[in-house]
Amino acid sequence: MKSLAFVTPKIDTFSNPTLIALIEELLRRDIKIIFFGFEQIFIPSQIRRHLELNELPFNFYEFEPSARRLKKLAFQYADVYYKLKWKYGTECIFCVDPMGLVVAGRMKNLLNAKIIYASFEIFFEDEFVDQRKKVLKKLENVYSEDVDTVVIQDPRREALLREVNNFRNGTKFVHIPVSPVPIDVSADKVDVHRLLRIPREKRIAVYSGSLLGWSGINEMLEQFPDNWDNDFWFLIHSHHRLENVDPVKRKIDELISEGMQITLHDWPFYEYKDYASFLAGCDVGFATYFPNPMDIFAGKNIQVIGLSSGKLSTYMMLGLPSVVTNHKTYAELMQDYEFGSIIDSAMDIKNALKRINENYDRFRNNCLRLYEEVLDPTQKILKLADMIENEC
Repeated sequence: MKSLAFVTPKIDTFSNPTLIALIEELLRRDIKIIFFGFEQIFIPSQIRRHLELNELPFNFYEFEPSARRLKKLAFQYADVYYKLKWKYGTECIFCVDPMGLVVAGRMKNLLNAKIIYASFEIFFEDEFVDQRKKVLKKLENVYSEDVDTVVIQDPRREALLREVNNFRNGTKFVHIPVSPVPIDVSADKVDVHRLLRIPREKRIAVYSGSLLGWSGINEMLEQFPDNWDNDFWFLIHSHHRLENVDPVKRKIDELISEGMQITLHDWPFYEYKDYASFLAGCDVGFATYFPNPMDIFAGKNIQVIGLSSGKLSTYMMLGLPSVVTNHKTYAELMQDYEFGSIIDSAMDIKNALKRINENYDRFRNNCLRLYEEVLDPTQKILKLADMIENEC
């Protein structure tokens, strides 16, 4: 049986539709996946029963030169060698983001295995303040030289990643958008109006995802009541439960208590199809990204978001016209497909929603066409699985 070591620092690995699709395809081909990572928020049941779950064996930083640390390191390397080389003869390591690459690079030194590096977050040394994070970036550069194949979303993000990493001339690059494979939710579409008691006459505009500063959620909430299109109800979906002391939660609760057209739904979905079925009950999606240089994930990485937005791809698959921020890739796609409205700031949302409302059916059809022609990852996932099966 072929095997693959899968290394990720993410606790929400299975909210990434690209990774879900790839893992499911590899399992269909009877490729054994030895998973190294932290405790996950959730793992879909049809995947969990086939994974061999392990803790990450190493940290992401430089090793401490002490007898205690060297002894622990020896045990860690012995355990990795037994599980991957001795037990399964693993010849390929699939790793996620810079922290995963550092761990995979240390494994490679022992196993002489190939490394496939899936980049979803790009780190820039000039955006780090913490010294340990600068060390992490230095190590990412060291281990970039060992990478055989890079999985990245599009040529623009590839160029950005090449600028800050030391890949060899022979490193291959594979472009796969962060996007779900086609999901038919027509029979399972959730009646969100009924579920959340939203008036039937209101169209639902949904923001789904992180509520950190780069999302623009605070600026969106500031548009109530005077600068919001009242034909729409604002639905905020968070993948994590918000504590009552959370500033965003407090602001949402305050606006709801004042009678604003807002609903918060902060329950996670444990299967991607259930998540898609929920979103399919909405009418418009927000895919907003406002760069924040103080956040290592949200500076240049967000500025060049490219095709790395899983939420936008999911909206397009479901035919939800979207309000997006003014990034180069989105502007180019909007020119070719006109799938919604672009905004420069949250102040533009009211007019953006009005424009979508007036052209809804045309925009909806354009969304479906954009997904079919650009964002459907099916064939690219199959080609990557072929490469893993044949070369690893």
